[in-house]
Amino acid sequence: MSHRPFDAGRRALSQAMLAWPLAALAAADEKKETSPRAGCLAATEPGLSAEERSRLEKSIAEAEKSAGAIRDFKLPADVAPSLRFQAMKSKRR
Repeated sequence: MSHRPFDAGRRALSQAMLAWPLAALAAADEKKETSPRAGCLAATEPGLSAEERSRLEKSIAEAEKSAGAIRDFKLPADVAPSLRFQAMKSKRR
C-alpha cells in the first residue's frame, strides 16, 4: 500500500468546501441584530425610508439588549431595597 501525502489535504479541502455555505448562513444569522419587536416598532413609524427604518431597528435592538442586561443583573440578598413602601392615608373617616 502506498502512502499518498495529499489525501488528508484533499479531505480537509472538500470538508471546508462543503461547510463554507453553512458557515456563511451562520454568520448571516449572527449579523442580524434586530428583534421582532424592533422590526414591528420601526414598521409602525410613518414616512421613514428603508435606511432610516433599519437604523431605527438597530437602535431599538441595542436598547433592548442594554435593558436586558440590567434586568438580568442579580443582587445578593443582603442588599437593602432603595425605596420603602408607605401607604397613603385613607380619605375615608
